[in-house]
Amino acid sequence: MLDSDASTAKTLTLVTIILQLIFFVIGIFGTILFAAFFAIGTVSTTTFNNTIVTTNLPNYFGLVAVVFSVFFLIGLLWILLDYFLIYKKLAEEKVREAETPSIVLGIVQLIFAGVIPGILLIVAYVKIRDSLERSARQTTQSPSV
Repeated sequence: MLDSDASTAKTLTLVTIILQLIFFVIGIFGTILFAAFFAIGTVSTTTFNNTIVTTNLPNYFGLVAVVFSVFFLIGLLWILLDYFLIYKKLAEEKVREAETPSIVLGIVQLIFAGVIPGILLIVAYVKIRDSLERSARQTTQSPSV
């Protein structure tokens, strides 16, 4: 059974994953709306000396889809890494194995993916360290039988 610190780290990691999923879904809907706007083709109509000029703007749907697909694949990668390297290890009560991935992913996500998930993972790392220190203290303080 996880102690309170390891349980808190597990909860923080779950919150991180949920936040990343929410940002992921919002991003997908935003991309679909943005791409649909360009897929329809924007028409600009102006009048110049009583002459109507209509200009079709180029279709950027393919370019937008490729660029945002790469961002979403990276976002999906972060979600999967957080789940398999941290959350799943804590759920299996392998607290020591979740220590290094939590700080590494926390720092990398803080730099590249987002401030909130990065901070949450760094706080989870601190809680994992507290849990490991508490179990080490209990091991050294327990009397030998």
